[in-house]
Amino acid sequence: MFNKHNKEVPEQSDKAKELLAKKEENTELYEQLTNKNREYMVKLNRSLDDHKVSEERKTIIYNDMLKKIVEQQSHHLTARRIYGTVTDQANYLTDNQTVSEQEEVVRSESWKIYLDGLLTAGGAYTGITGLISLFTDQSSTMTLFMAFLAFVVGGLALMVIAKYAPVPGQKGGFLKYILATSGVMIGFVLLMTLGAFPSPFNPMLSPMISVIIGVAAIGAKIYLKRRLNIQGTLF
Repeated sequence: MFNKHNKEVPEQSDKAKELLAKKEENTELYEQLTNKNREYMVKLNRSLDDHKVSEERKTIIYNDMLKKIVEQQSHHLTARRIYGTVTDQANYLTDNQTVSEQEEVVRSESWKIYLDGLLTAGGAYTGITGLISLFTDQSSTMTLFMAFLAFVVGGLALMVIAKYAPVPGQKGGFLKYILATSGVMIGFVLLMTLGAFPSPFNPMLSPMISVIIGVAAIGAKIYLKRRLNIQGTLF
């Protein structure tokens, strides 16, 4: 569980190096525990093994727990007083993420996030606009260029908003989020307005065509998000 002789694998990724550092820190923290707290951690480790919790996740969990236990030992608080019984803590950890896991932001490459945003914004805009036109008996919905902008600019807007979304525990991110959101939304509205004027090179789309485009885009978004395992998007 807390092996002192961890062999480092050459050319590790940043995540692997961070995990190894936490594992080594866990070993040092474990040595500082009282006998009663060591016994608690040994039993918890067995229980988490029974729950099929991965070694990687246990390392992250123990890093949080051991720091708190060592800190509270000086106040004569045992691990059981802090976290409850081993069974209760194991059940809780199996069904819930730790603070570190909740605050860790996993993001895919920018092009994947942009692709997801492009399909989400464009599909939602064209599909909803088409449905509204169908129920209001309008013969047309938007121009072809407006539909194009809904995808291209809408995807960029969602990518920027996702990038600046506030991260729990980090200060100063909310103002950037407000400014980024306001900027991209204003830009989106202005560009959509410019693309609304019909011309021979910018034909109007029928409501049914808009709905079909929207449904196809949302379907592609759902498929590609699973297929490419896209993380860090707004929706």
